[in-house]
Amino acid sequence: MWRRVSRKWKNVIDNCPSLWSSIHTKKGTKHVRTVLEKSKGAPIDLLIEWSSRADDDDWIRLLAENVRRWRSIWFDHYFNELVAQLGSSPLMMDELIIHGASIPHDCKLFNPIRPNLRRLDLVAVTILHDFDPMLGLEELRLSGIREQREDGTIDESPISKIHQLLQANPNLRTLKIDHIPSSRNEHSLQSVDLPKLEEVAMFGSQVLPLFRAEHCRAVRFTVRSITETPPSSAWTTLAHTLKRVKRFEIRVDDTELWFGDGDGSYEVNVLLGVITPIHEERKDLIYSLLKDILDEAEKDAQISAHVDLALFATWESGGASDLNLEVLELLQTPASHSSSRNAYWRIPNLNVIIILESVMPYNRLRAFIQARSNSDGIQPASPVTSILSRSSKWDYKKGFKEVLDKVMSCTG
Repeated sequence: MWRRVSRKWKNVIDNCPSLWSSIHTKKGTKHVRTVLEKSKGAPIDLLIEWSSRADDDDWIRLLAENVRRWRSIWFDHYFNELVAQLGSSPLMMDELIIHGASIPHDCKLFNPIRPNLRRLDLVAVTILHDFDPMLGLEELRLSGIREQREDGTIDESPISKIHQLLQANPNLRTLKIDHIPSSRNEHSLQSVDLPKLEEVAMFGSQVLPLFRAEHCRAVRFTVRSITETPPSSAWTTLAHTLKRVKRFEIRVDDTELWFGDGDGSYEVNVLLGVITPIHEERKDLIYSLLKDILDEAEKDAQISAHVDLALFATWESGGASDLNLEVLELLQTPASHSSSRNAYWRIPNLNVIIILESVMPYNRLRAFIQARSNSDGIQPASPVTSILSRSSKWDYKKGFKEVLDKVMSCTG
């Protein structure tokens, strides 16, 4: 590469340590030695990849000798080989990513007190039963974690181990957990407050009741089974997110629920991870998830935000999507608080409804508007000010057509 630049610029590059901070072990020992020399003691970022040159492994010794310079490290291979040669701990390391490894006893990477470590990713990793959680993390990702028991057997890591990690790291800002154990032993574990948590991604509902977070701006939750029924406490974090915004959209689709403000300031996404060919099961699950989320969000007080409702389910029966109709029925049926028994309308400030032309049930929309404007001992909901239709949920360029007048003039 240096032949393509002048000698002057080559000298500048050669004498700028910050330009020599990344090491890819797949390139072999010569590359590692060159970068270590030219970086001149500056912090280094390591990507430990598999190499086909099995006889060229002197780079392991070189990196172990420079452990105090490690700033971040991503292990795809050679974890145990490199860790075995460490004489001290990487005290300045702020990012540690490990894929497919077993953590041994007294691993120098896992001293719980690691003042600079901010991000930890463990993917397909086996930990010991007495594994001590790291402290001071801001980003945590766990996927496919297994645990070696005292008797040497290996099984999926229990929920309690995830709970320990959350307790040890109250300043987490990002939490991503995939392939959660299927066992449900979280009932005896108290929720951990994570006041700084901003982003959550979960595959499976077992971990959601383990923490409370009032300031999340992005929540992505995937239901991994059509029979999965998350407890009401699982939606506490989502409920807090919905309560603190002034306006948002609820989008109901055949495979997901989406809550968001449209500009990326916050987003809640609930997806079906397993798509069943049985439409009735899918419809019932999405409906129950929406009801549970709204019930949790309005448990103590109604949602005050102005809401747009997009009904984009397309599986049709009798000319209109059953799911769209059931959502309308849910929102035009008064609910009641469990403590006071006072009746109320869910989402009282529902002002805009967006629906596809192909599933436009004019008569049901008219009945919906009339029902929510009827006091009957309940404080009336805010009026629907707009009903928009669109030919396709994907084609945003075609825009919307206002059909509120047509809906209200419908006599069918």
